[in-house]
Amino acid sequence: SEVVNFAMERDQAFTLARVIDMDVEMHLEQLQAISDSAGREYALETTLDAMTEQWEPVNFDLKPWKDTETYIVSSTTVDEMQSLMDDHIIKAQTMKSSPFAKPFTEKIVEMEAWLLNTQEIMDVWLKVQSVWLYLEPIFGSEDIIKQMPTEAALFKKVDASWRQTMQSALENLKAVLVTKQDGLLERLRECNENLEVVQKGLNDYLETKRLAFPRFFFLSNDNLLEILSETKDPTRVNPHMKKAFEGIQSLDFQADGKIYGMVSSEKEKVA
Repeated sequence: SEVVNFAMERDQAFTLARVIDMDVEMHLEQLQAISDSAGREYALETTLDAMTEQWEPVNFDLKPWKDTETYIVSSTTVDEMQSLMDDHIIKAQTMKSSPFAKPFTEKIVEMEAWLLNTQEIMDVWLKVQSVWLYLEPIFGSEDIIKQMPTEAALFKKVDASWRQTMQSALENLKAVLVTKQDGLLERLRECNENLEVVQKGLNDYLETKRLAFPRFFFLSNDNLLEILSETKDPTRVNPHMKKAFEGIQSLDFQADGKIYGMVSSEKEKVA
């Protein structure tokens, strides 16, 4: 309207004949530029709306984990969200740099910020999940808890936070809502930091056991933990004897737990 100096509004009086009478063709170049700009702005708006719509059906797929009475995030959720995040982060950053993005700058910046935050949330979440899955059965042992009380207390704190996080996700599985929980990223970061401390303490503990009995250096952490987590049952060493002592397949135990013989791979016995 400013270009042609009359109101160009869609009504019954706005006809092709009127457009011709007003010599609109004299302003064709300027009108073409306006039209191109509007078209590009519409394309950006359509893309932004489509991105929002694509997240609507995305839900967290949570699976019960053994007999822990809590849940873990399935790989289906991770793959689906990662694929969308990778695609949408690139689109958001491309749109933000467009000269036609001004009318939607606030929405684009908000979308980009949420995508980047969600990406970090999922990265930390999966780290915490991986370590929690490894440590949960270890600190389920009363023997380990007694031998590592400080680390056990710290793991208990992480475990409580993990269960709270999974319960909150379970109550509303929509990805756009789960990832917008207040303090979620900070809570996951704290869990990750605490688990690193627990892991370091566990490794130091295993190192002291190996230094006290060097044959333990032939065993993996998992093998050694299996032995240490069942100190009341000395027969638990048998599956690992051949790794620690090349010539010994297993040990024979009396009813009171005392060793009374050694058995070789050839079934030879020494009592």
